[in-house]
Amino acid sequence: MRRLLLVIALLLLPAAAFAAEDKWTAQMEEDEGGPVMVASIDGPAVGDVVPSLRMMCAGDEGVNLRFSTSAESAEPGSEADFLFENESTQVTKHMQLEDMDGAFAAYFPPSDPLLALLKTGDQVSVSETAGNYPAQTFPLKGSSKAIAALLKTCN
Repeated sequence: MRRLLLVIALLLLPAAAFAAEDKWTAQMEEDEGGPVMVASIDGPAVGDVVPSLRMMCAGDEGVNLRFSTSAESAEPGSEADFLFENESTQVTKHMQLEDMDGAFAAYFPPSDPLLALLKTGDQVSVSETAGNYPAQTFPLKGSSKAIAALLKTCN
């Protein structure tokens, strides 16, 4: 039992140190279809839940942005409009909850204004327009570089 706890603690150390950087990253991650490039950022934890923004290539659909809220739960199949806002720009995206990871997802082309928003400014605030889910704020430090690295891998 002690060994198991030690292994778990050691595995969590890099994740905790990494999250403390408050910087976007682009790295290969294992997905159900194999390794994929992911640009991502975690927000500050709310209790046991860590909100995040994750972006990956989505083939003919362009890119896939996934938003994991700090809400305890959302109903499968839920849909909502989310306002993404930095210091100078606002973009609203309709997103649908996907059961695979419980994140809200939107698919859009690389020319979408949301990508430009996510690459500029100091931070982005994400809020659901009807107020059913808590608002989250994410730093944008390193986002331009991470998103550019991701887009290089998209077809």
